[in-house]
Amino acid sequence: MSKHIYSEFLSEEDPLLSDNEFLEDALAELQNKLDKILDNQNEILTLICQVNCKTPTAELYNIKVDYFPVTDPEELPNLDANLSKPGNKYANIMLGILRPEGRKEPLKNNFSKVFECDVLMAYNYDGVSSKQSFKQYKHINKTIFGILKRDGYTETEYIADIRAAFHVLKVRYHKRNHDLRRKIKRSQKCEPESDWE
Repeated sequence: MSKHIYSEFLSEEDPLLSDNEFLEDALAELQNKLDKILDNQNEILTLICQVNCKTPTAELYNIKVDYFPVTDPEELPNLDANLSKPGNKYANIMLGILRPEGRKEPLKNNFSKVFECDVLMAYNYDGVSSKQSFKQYKHINKTIFGILKRDGYTETEYIADIRAAFHVLKVRYHKRNHDLRRKIKRSQKCEPESDWE
């Protein structure tokens, strides 16, 4: 933004250009305030550009993305502890997984990319029906909520999303096991009944 002296744009007959000292002082004060606003705006825009250009990524941290999906149930408390530290590397990796290329996708589509089905079969969000509670991992939930957050997104919606993600994950797990058992049964039916052929 450029700074303008507005007296240059006013015509000769304009009452604001009269010899009244009060008006001249008021215009000078307004001009100074406008200059400060423009300086602040330029500073804010510069800082925003710096922040956007220096967003940390997984490549910046030089870590293996092989950590995800989490395959060991013992690793969940460690991940939760790591996510509690400021500037942790795992939050950015999770952001890349749950929002690939910045696209907003439902949690149920990408939840299995963060946690393997076998790990989460012992969990549900509230810990009911002889399952462990997933909400005990406050920092994991806080990180996922922060990644999914958008205008008007509430914690209630997050809980509904994570419950749906658990449901989809468990349906996939049981479907995979069912298909595997079915495949084994079919292969056993094709084998000969006796060993002496």
